[in-house]
Amino acid sequence: MQRSLRRLLAVATVATVAAALPALPASAATPSTTTLKLSSSGIRNGEMIWLTGKVTAAGKASPGRSVRIERRLGGGAWHTVGTSTTSSSGTFTVRQRPAKEYTYRARAAATATRAADTSPTRTVRHTVGDRTLGARAAILASRIGAPTGSIVKARVDGHAVAYRSYRKGLLVKVSSTVRADRTWLVYGDILATYRARGGPKGWLGLPLADPRCGLLEGGCVQRFQHGSIYDNRHTKGVVAAGSSRATEVIAAARSQVGYKQKVFNSSKYNAWVGRNGAWCSIFQSWAAVASGNPGVIPKQSSWRAFLADVRAHERLGSTPKVGALVFFDTITDSSTAATHVGLVVKVKKSSIVTIEANTSTPGGHGEGRGVYQKERPRSWALYYAYPVY
Repeated sequence: MQRSLRRLLAVATVATVAAALPALPASAATPSTTTLKLSSSGIRNGEMIWLTGKVTAAGKASPGRSVRIERRLGGGAWHTVGTSTTSSSGTFTVRQRPAKEYTYRARAAATATRAADTSPTRTVRHTVGDRTLGARAAILASRIGAPTGSIVKARVDGHAVAYRSYRKGLLVKVSSTVRADRTWLVYGDILATYRARGGPKGWLGLPLADPRCGLLEGGCVQRFQHGSIYDNRHTKGVVAAGSSRATEVIAAARSQVGYKQKVFNSSKYNAWVGRNGAWCSIFQSWAAVASGNPGVIPKQSSWRAFLADVRAHERLGSTPKVGALVFFDTITDSSTAATHVGLVVKVKKSSIVTIEANTSTPGGHGEGRGVYQKERPRSWALYYAYPVY
């Protein structure tokens, strides 16, 4: 009798402990499997690749899954460089233009019914040598489709050029006497804008590399000899003229002109840094990151921290230059101090044209604060900071 009683007590104790323990997440009962492929594992510097994969659970496609693409250099830490959501068939795609030989992996987030999972790693290698138009077309066949025209040969700014249109893109081969020949891809909304400006023979000139994609808001940016084109899922083909990398940031900033805050001191740029408040400087940081140039303009969530960062790390001066940050004192009081910042996009004899955020419409009186292009007297500038583009 005592043995039976002890057995009953033991069973009751186990049941009580089990009831007290938290239930296992449903995702633990349904493992996920994530795959990852590179469109090409051996690329020339400046070429874009597609990272594609599929997430399954219990052998079936797992749609609507959040996937994070991470990369690391050598044995360093992993950093998130892109995100995607799986399609109805469980697939995902992220585009990258690796400047170094990175190792990538894909991480599918857990859901209420599916476990998190990490794909095997894939490494991209940089190779050297010529890249002919035909070779690049073969690599990108599944992305650009069949040719829609003949190869056109021309001479542009001293370069021998051959280009050809395809169903979903344009390939431009640029010959060089000092380095290997390259073939660059132009496609999507950027291609439509490029063609509208005359293509390889137009004023923008030849592409300097493939587009850089997978940026904020699904953005892409591409530099040409005489300017840059930027687009994202909300805007199409915004152009900035010039020969420096500053045009990438200017094009991204220009794409936001007309944006208005709905609540005082609250904007999508505030949400990006996780803090509400004055956002003129936050916008400039956003434009740099959105154009694929993180770090060119300091990213800080407050004006005080931004100003301190700029003063500590950027060269300051009194000469207006395209791409410079310009600082103003917009508060009427007894002191003179920088309280507002803009991005210089054009310099005139007695004025500067800027793109500013958390400001009123040109000619307005404090209403409708948003992102606008303005023209300011040069005498209004306190000083300039010159990012290293």
